[in-house]
Amino acid sequence: MKKQNYLGWLLLLLAIFIGSWQFIQNFYDQQVLSQHETYLEQKADLFIRLSENNQSLETIANKYVVDSEERITSLDEKGNILFDTYDSTLSGTRSKRPEVNAVLNGSALGRAVRMSPTLHKELLYVAIPIKEEGQLKNILRIAEPTANFLPSAQKMKHAIFLVYSLFWLILSGIILQILRRRNRPVETILPVIKKMIEQPDSPEIIMQSSPQWEELYQSVNVLSEQMSHTYQAYSASEKRLYTLLNELMIGVFIIDDDGQLLLMNATMQEQLGNFAAPLQRSFTESITDTQLIQMIYQINEGHPFIHEEIKTSHERVLDITLRYFEEANQILGVSYDLTRIRQLEKLQKDFVGNVSHELKTPVTSLIGFTETLLDGAKDDPETLTAFLKIMQKDAYRLESLIQEIIQLSKSADINYHIQTLNVKQVLQQLLADYTPIIQEKNLAVTLEGDPELTFTTKVEVFYPICKNLIENAINYSLPNGQINIQFAEKNGLVFQVQDFGIGIEKEEQTRIFERFYRVDKARARNSGGTGLGLAIVKDYVEILGGSIHVDSHLGVGSTFYVYLPVN
Repeated sequence: MKKQNYLGWLLLLLAIFIGSWQFIQNFYDQQVLSQHETYLEQKADLFIRLSENNQSLETIANKYVVDSEERITSLDEKGNILFDTYDSTLSGTRSKRPEVNAVLNGSALGRAVRMSPTLHKELLYVAIPIKEEGQLKNILRIAEPTANFLPSAQKMKHAIFLVYSLFWLILSGIILQILRRRNRPVETILPVIKKMIEQPDSPEIIMQSSPQWEELYQSVNVLSEQMSHTYQAYSASEKRLYTLLNELMIGVFIIDDDGQLLLMNATMQEQLGNFAAPLQRSFTESITDTQLIQMIYQINEGHPFIHEEIKTSHERVLDITLRYFEEANQILGVSYDLTRIRQLEKLQKDFVGNVSHELKTPVTSLIGFTETLLDGAKDDPETLTAFLKIMQKDAYRLESLIQEIIQLSKSADINYHIQTLNVKQVLQQLLADYTPIIQEKNLAVTLEGDPELTFTTKVEVFYPICKNLIENAINYSLPNGQINIQFAEKNGLVFQVQDFGIGIEKEEQTRIFERFYRVDKARARNSGGTGLGLAIVKDYVEILGGSIHVDSHLGVGSTFYVYLPVN
């Protein structure tokens, strides 16, 4: 028990002690006065009986008070003084005195304790009636100073107080001891329970031994140990849950009935673009997307399930599922990021459309010229030769398109042939294949690099990278232009192709590696391009574990940088 509680009990016992002592003291004083009152009454009756033996009451009274501090006064039936042993000349009425007034009002005895204005002492007054044939004839009043009997009674009262105090001390000690023994388990267990609440992961043991409370202490020790194990298991489970939630590729968040955000895993924060979502705060501080906020406000007990696909302000496509759990009054949100899937679907759709269009164009041309020849144009040698050249060109274009589509479908898991190549010789061979076009456009081509530099790589992948970059530079270079090709060894192969052609706008530079995307569609189509060259380059560079980027300015030209690590 706390000291404040003990102090409270002590104050209560002290109040009871003081109150009961006041009662005992008043009772004792009343008993002392009552006993002395009886004594004076008996003495007055004695004086009255003596006065019946032919002796005057005044004479008897005067003899009695000699060498005594007692005072005797006789009054008539109206309260007027007949004589007074202290002052024989005293006269007047005393009917207003309490003791006399009581007798005049018919009481058998009148009593009062007060200061005497004559003697200037506190006196005990006792008045008794003297009757004759039932009628009040006189009143005899005897007074004695309280100092004659109260001091002796005061000594006795002191002795009673000492005994009473000792009794209360013993009683208080017994009561406090009983309280202490009764509350000892509480005093022992309460700190342990507080520590169990404050530090539930560490068990608290009661080491005290008490036959009376041993079973209780043992039960508390078992409870503390079980609670510690339970809390540790709960903490471990909670930690595993949070780790699992943060490792999930789906977004998860929980909102309570008051709109407070209880949980939001890292994936959900990334999807919403909020990497510092405050918990135990209103969910609107972390979730700012208006569509998702509307979904959260719509869900309730009557509408416990919502599933929608939304597009956030960060251009993310999210598949959101909200469920309301009535038992916990909580909302569970699950979000799947479909952005990449929707992009791939669009790319697939565009790819199929582009492939269909690219295949349809040469096929339609071949069918058209074939029908024309069959209709009689074959009889004209010049027309036949011209049509056959066009058909050959479309057939080559169709072959090139099919070949590039096959190249795009190749995977990094294919077991490619690895060979050590002389880089300069490979590039010179490729340039030789494009000599007619280079001469036709009057292009100046420079090739810079160590002629002895060799590079070990996957030939089927490396060769298309170089071919498509060189072909792209040639196709988009202006007549009488220049092409610079450089290569070097820097912890791998660094390879760059620079042209001074039409250049690429900054907004389009992020899309040039998409399949079938052309910067200048008319020029690409006239040059026989399919829009797959740079897409093949990017895929093959990634297969070799390298990287590619472009630096281009519209109307100035473009430079493609390729880095391939050592195989």
